[in-house]
Amino acid sequence: MGIGQKILRRLGVSSDSTPPPVPPHPNPPVWNTQSQASLIINPDERDISTDRFNGTYIRLARLANGTILAGFTWREGGRMDALRILKISRSLDGGQSFHDFSEVYRGHGEIDNLHICEISPDGHILAAFRNHDFGHNRAGDLAGITHFRITVFESKDAGATWHYLSEAAEKSDPPLGIWEPFIRMGVQGERTMQVTSYNRANLVPTTLHRGIPRQIRDGMTGITQTIDAATGQIALVMVFETTRYAPHFNVEAVVSYDDGYTWHHRHQVYTPRRRGHNAGAPQITSFGDGSLAAVFMTDDDSAEVKWIHNAAIKICFAGPPCNGRIVWSEPVEVSPASSFWPGIMALDQRTALVTYEHEGPRGRTVVRP
Repeated sequence: MGIGQKILRRLGVSSDSTPPPVPPHPNPPVWNTQSQASLIINPDERDISTDRFNGTYIRLARLANGTILAGFTWREGGRMDALRILKISRSLDGGQSFHDFSEVYRGHGEIDNLHICEISPDGHILAAFRNHDFGHNRAGDLAGITHFRITVFESKDAGATWHYLSEAAEKSDPPLGIWEPFIRMGVQGERTMQVTSYNRANLVPTTLHRGIPRQIRDGMTGITQTIDAATGQIALVMVFETTRYAPHFNVEAVVSYDDGYTWHHRHQVYTPRRRGHNAGAPQITSFGDGSLAAVFMTDDDSAEVKWIHNAAIKICFAGPPCNGRIVWSEPVEVSPASSFWPGIMALDQRTALVTYEHEGPRGRTVVRP
């Protein structure tokens, strides 16, 4: 299917990954505390934008020439229907510093969740984002969105200029929406996009997984490629937030051995220890040895549950999957409350850059065991 057409693919999950019935209390995953003890969070926080006090939902992409691009949302004022600009900042020194570089799109709608991906080594990049319309009577209120779309732009000059390409998905029947896009290059060079959708009121499941209980809603996906330590197979690991303990969020993961066509070995990455608290908005990366790091935001340490306002950014580490089994470390804090919408990308064999909003767009490095 051409990139000018819709590039959605519905992903199936085999019967062995169907979750068990929802338990009455959280059942946290088994943690590898030895890995947690040696995970290093560096005190090297840096700005991701020239405008250090404005920017959210930062997502990173490394180009074939070594440049690192960071896409994020700049917002004017406090109203949701005020001007928003989807910006690109650029690092020419391996992620040590970033400077504003270009704009993908600007407008007064519900414009956010920019995700970027280089699709060829000559600087051809896709950028997908949510691009919703507000109604005349309910402007500024998510419940007043009248049309949902995931829009795709492209750049053929390494992110310097951007042009409209297509609508990946759109619909006009709220309240069911279309929200956070994710783009990745398949093993055979195919482009795939996953779009998660949910009903904020009823918490219905998305189209990503089949055969799951209706009270479970999966969303906000992140995917990384690794290798299974037992079999040597290429594996994808996908993290996402879900509502196993509805209406509150926890973070789970699945594994694919066929480039994302089917997913297996569903398990919990992080479930708040305190009942009624939340963990969500995860992203994931892999290192050279196949080990994994997953970041997310959680209010587990906050006395008051007011999701998402009291969230902090935390990170879990794991070795590579072994016959589909992944053992995660206990989480470590990367940025204190209130911090939001983390992203992560491996910089080298041992180091990753974690991005987040904390009084502006920020990032810091973490070092795996």
